[in-house]
Amino acid sequence: FSSRRRHTRYISVTGVQTCALPISVNVGGLQEMQNRRGNSFYSGIYKSPVSGEVSIGFSGVIGDAQGDQKNHGGPDNAVYAYSADHYAAWRREEKRDDLHAGFFGENLTVAALHEKDVRIGDLYRAGHVLLEVTQPRLPCATLGVRFGDKEFPDRFQTSLRTGMYLRVLKEGVVQAGDEFLRERAGTVPLVEAVETIALGKATPERLARLKAESALSKRWRDKVDRLLAREAVPPAAE
Repeated sequence: FSSRRRHTRYISVTGVQTCALPISVNVGGLQEMQNRRGNSFYSGIYKSPVSGEVSIGFSGVIGDAQGDQKNHGGPDNAVYAYSADHYAAWRREEKRDDLHAGFFGENLTVAALHEKDVRIGDLYRAGHVLLEVTQPRLPCATLGVRFGDKEFPDRFQTSLRTGMYLRVLKEGVVQAGDEFLRERAGTVPLVEAVETIALGKATPERLARLKAESALSKRWRDKVDRLLAREAVPPAAE
């Protein structure tokens, strides 16, 4: 991001000093891929770092592509951010040396951004853009194709190193080096959200917390509603 603010500045969020710094802005076009059945499809998961200012609108990064717009994209999923700190762990665990910023399809690769510290509803400023955390990422088969391992999405999910989708509240420009700063704290930790929705740890209390968070994406709100409806169904009589 911009050379205007390359120094590191700290702000207080609910009494905690926080600072995160994007080290990469990543953009990519559509590329043809093949699923396990050999069928072709197009995806924008292949992204690479770019230099200079990049515009971000309410629908996402200008010039970036998203192939599966049914499950990705839209106002609630306009920007995907991933922690730069996770790359070292993935290289070590997967014995890969080809993993680079943007490899997981993220628009922003951000240092010191950890899911255990991020909450749905957090508000971040990146350059001139305001971004609101709406949900974690649940990986699809495309990530397995990108990684060359159909089992990888399961490992990605259970690692809880999922990254986060963001809603754009104020359009603007960003570039590598700009600060990425939390200006407001949300409610539900990303790790708790993944455990609740994807890892079988849903409880009425956890579902209620998710439902009460106004920033939660529609896709995830629908998941919460389905789980709540299931909880409300009485067990069948023997």
